[in-house]
Amino acid sequence: MTKSSKDTPKEREKKRKAEEEKEELSPSALPSVVLEEEEIQTPEDPLELIEEFKVTPEEALSSYLKRISKYPVLSREEEIELARKAQEGDREALKKLIESNLRFVVSVASKYRGYGIPIMDLINEGNLGLIQAAKRFDPERGVKFISYAVWWIKQAIMQALAEQSGAVRLPLKQAGVLLRIRNKFEELSQKLGREPTTEELAEELHMDANDIEDILRVARIHLSLESPINRDEDEDTTFLDLMEEEKMPSTEEQMLKWSLSTQIQDLLKELKPREALILRCRFGLDTEEPMTLEEVGKMLGISRERVRQLEARALDKLKKIAVARRLEDYLN
Repeated sequence: MTKSSKDTPKEREKKRKAEEEKEELSPSALPSVVLEEEEIQTPEDPLELIEEFKVTPEEALSSYLKRISKYPVLSREEEIELARKAQEGDREALKKLIESNLRFVVSVASKYRGYGIPIMDLINEGNLGLIQAAKRFDPERGVKFISYAVWWIKQAIMQALAEQSGAVRLPLKQAGVLLRIRNKFEELSQKLGREPTTEELAEELHMDANDIEDILRVARIHLSLESPINRDEDEDTTFLDLMEEEKMPSTEEQMLKWSLSTQIQDLLKELKPREALILRCRFGLDTEEPMTLEEVGKMLGISRERVRQLEARALDKLKKIAVARRLEDYLN
């Protein structure tokens, strides 16, 4: 019996869905912020690794914080050793490098609360950025892993915000140039230990600095910087405002940050997860910069005064534990 050339309704529906999927995966249909689709899942970065660090929507922030608080903070030597092993394909080393920095992702993600994406989703996006950073990090460059990873974490979060708010798409040609700029930015950041200037990028890429500025003006890390985005307290906030919200730590906070040793970091394990997190965030123990009382309060869903009270109580506990361990000098 020959098959009829006329499709049945079921077959037509199947073809329609196939066409939709094809359209969704075409370069023209993808948001411009996604320049390298293969980065999300490659043989070196299997789906299992992403799933392993995925936060479920049902999991409360407090439960997640308790879960990741068991991972130890790495010393500089441990970080370098794990990074070297990860480069050689050691999956367990890569996993440990990621685990030890999950708290840092929470600190970064918390600064983007109120922009229309739930905190747990922001953490998920940040974790994807952390995975990418761990895969690409070169320990021989002399740069701390967290200094390198923060760019990837922020980029992943900002990408999600851009997609959520419908940011403008880049023409394919500009997207390709932007990809070259981004890769060179990453390379020079590791080499110099800081973000490169436009002139340095231009010299390395054999491009005109003005051309680079023009492209970055159109899409700073693939985002429409001038597009207003939803934020609870300010509907006129733009991506440019968001990226420029930098806070300088006080001298006192900086001194405390550098005076705390690895032994003091270990003492934090004696505190309740929330108390330990507050101290880590307030004094920047796992982050590039300390967080304000208001930022920590927003992250935990409590008032800034309550954060201040918990911080004072946690510091008092920490000092008593330190005295017992004869480490009081580290806190004075």
